[in-house]
Amino acid sequence: MPVNTKEGSHEQLLVPKNQSGIHLKTFLMQWGLSASYWKALKKARALFVNGLVTVWDIPLSANDRVSFPFLPEETDLVPEEGPLTILYEDEVLLAVHKEQGLLVHNSGLTQESSLSRRVLFYYREHGIKAALHPVSRLDRETSGIVLFAKNAALHHMLTKAPMKKLYLALSHGPWEKFSGVIAQPIARKDGSLIERCVAPQGKPARTRYRVLWQDAAKSVVAFHLYTGRTHQIRVHAAFMGHPLLGDTLYGAKGSQKAHALHAMRLQFRHPLSGKDVKITDPSLPFFLPANKAFAPCISKKKDER
Repeated sequence: MPVNTKEGSHEQLLVPKNQSGIHLKTFLMQWGLSASYWKALKKARALFVNGLVTVWDIPLSANDRVSFPFLPEETDLVPEEGPLTILYEDEVLLAVHKEQGLLVHNSGLTQESSLSRRVLFYYREHGIKAALHPVSRLDRETSGIVLFAKNAALHHMLTKAPMKKLYLALSHGPWEKFSGVIAQPIARKDGSLIERCVAPQGKPARTRYRVLWQDAAKSVVAFHLYTGRTHQIRVHAAFMGHPLLGDTLYGAKGSQKAHALHAMRLQFRHPLSGKDVKITDPSLPFFLPANKAFAPCISKKKDER
């Protein structure tokens, strides 16, 4: 792997000895740059090898220094002032809390309230020159962590990188098994643009669950995602016979305004520093049973059934 260092506002990569002879484009794409960003850097004459501009896919030598800036980007969104809770921020990433009922991102054609518009307002107010690239998206009624990349290059890298995601939810009824993996393919339901369902022709989907507490009416469940299909947790919970509280789309009864699902923790390796980043959002939009929220409701012996 190339060594990443800083040179002013440029990203600088040092070519290791075992990659001597590699071509510039291959080197950058192995690092995580997209083909479109490679073209944009060449067009802007913003690619440097040992301090000299290049627009050619030249072979590199050991210890060559490859550097480039993150290019400025434009948006057609209009900034919107509104509540914004920052959970994590550095030069290239921003993680914030999303409340229930708020859209993550919208196009400039509609100026509906959205988390992206609030983030843009924050950028402008603090003189941050950054673009809007939501890496993790949540349904309108799901609350919790949303991660933004501040430029297109980092967004591409993060969408290809593995992430550990933990969700907390309230579901209907007690579960028969207290932990397990739901491996059921998910497809779009015939005749619907929104609803999904478990179907043999669907895309592979895997969700691990663990019941943290339950009574005869409801359960507190932690969900870990191995894949990222649309409505994955909601579909899998309903398939198991335990739709989320308030999720009337997938069979829940009652009149709760929103389904009880919260993106509580996000963990990944930072694309530039390589360090482990763990972000937690404790602002749950629903009440948990007092003093029992994170205490397993079963013994180890039962859990191993």
